[in-house]
Amino acid sequence: MRRKIGGAVVLGLVPGVMVLAMAASAQAKIVVGVGMAGIKLGESEAQVMTTLGAPTYKTPEGKVTSWGYPTTLEGRIGFTRGHVSGMWTISKHQKTSKGVGPGSSLAQVRKAYPAAKCVTGPFGPKSLICSLKSRYLGKAVESSFVFFTRSVGAREVDIDFG
Repeated sequence: MRRKIGGAVVLGLVPGVMVLAMAASAQAKIVVGVGMAGIKLGESEAQVMTTLGAPTYKTPEGKVTSWGYPTTLEGRIGFTRGHVSGMWTISKHQKTSKGVGPGSSLAQVRKAYPAAKCVTGPFGPKSLICSLKSRYLGKAVESSFVFFTRSVGAREVDIDFG
């Protein structure tokens, strides 16, 4: 009798724990300085396949191979020597724990991340890249919010080993 009750209690708790874990990950799909969409810098190709499945396409770009996920991530994962070296997304469903991501205004990014350094971007004089520098796995990381124009929300979020 005790075993059945104990088993029922355990089974009753597991779904609740899973719901809490899913809710937390749904709220912070972008983890500044670490990764996004459940993918972390430094993970292997096999780990990415387990999390996101097979990419829609793979593109060699010099020393980096880029895997495209246009529907799930709405972005790409970059690999160097078989491990994640960077990623970006344009998905408005991907947000940080502070609610910032693609589509967020410059004011929202600055309020959420006052330490971000903003510089004119490569897309013309009105473009802007606001970056946070950090360390992960002993390496420099840059998390960037990219604005094609300052008056429109962030176009994409990038996280890369620096």
